[in-house]
Amino acid sequence: MRNRTTWRLRRIWFPSIFGRLTALLFVFSLLVLYFYIVGNRQRFSDNTLFFLFEIESWTLAICAISGLIATVSYAVTLPFRTNLKINRIIFSGLVTVFSGFLYFGVALLRAFLGPYG
Repeated sequence: MRNRTTWRLRRIWFPSIFGRLTALLFVFSLLVLYFYIVGNRQRFSDNTLFFLFEIESWTLAICAISGLIATVSYAVTLPFRTNLKINRIIFSGLVTVFSGFLYFGVALLRAFLGPYG
């Protein structure tokens, strides 16, 4: 019985690191998307826009993977927590899904904007 209460008193840091990394990468991907939209309106060169697409796709892929790890680790460590963090599980899951959709959207745009052949 004492061993279980000791586990509840320890701070579980693994999910919070991936949760914060997911939030940081998601904000960074939105910032890169903003730069792409502004750059498209300002008529940046094609090389710059493709470079922004490349950064966006890598950021979204890493964000989706990090969000999936955060969601699973929050869900697995839920019984060991003293206060429930359901909102963090929901946020990580939503960011994972949204990052996945944005990644596939960017991949489609890159496929249609790329050269033929």
